[in-house]
Amino acid sequence: MSFSFCKQFGKDKVIFVTKEDHATPSTIELPAPEPAEGVITKDGNINWSCPCLGGMATGPCGVDFREAFSCFQYSKAEPKGSDCFEAFTKMRDCFQLYPTVYNKANGGIDDDDDDPLADASTATEVPVKEDQPAESGAPAPPAEVVPSQTSSAVEKAQ
Repeated sequence: MSFSFCKQFGKDKVIFVTKEDHATPSTIELPAPEPAEGVITKDGNINWSCPCLGGMATGPCGVDFREAFSCFQYSKAEPKGSDCFEAFTKMRDCFQLYPTVYNKANGGIDDDDDDPLADASTATEVPVKEDQPAESGAPAPPAEVVPSQTSSAVEKAQ
């Protein structure tokens, strides 16, 4: 006749069981699993270890990302985050220093059509002709240089 027993080895507990012990179903009831936390915890804090952040909080620009994200999350300004422009600009500048780390979606190729600041930086300058008539009938102002926007920026504005 065999029987089960436990033996303690330091911090470890070893349980010896018999085939008969394994033959009977377990009577232990496990608690229901808790839902996984997202980026914002139940108490309103930011969960920096959330896989949904994709490691952004720990990369070479992690400090800048955390500052910008925290600023937005805790912003009281209207519209929300409008007081975080400097933090997001600093984060974007850091991201541009590491394109292979932060531009994984398209293999490091800069295809930033959604960034209005990028459109402004790629705008070309076109001189205005002096002989163009003004709509009011008055003479045209002297020639000056005005920025023209790229077609993608014009399409976004429409």
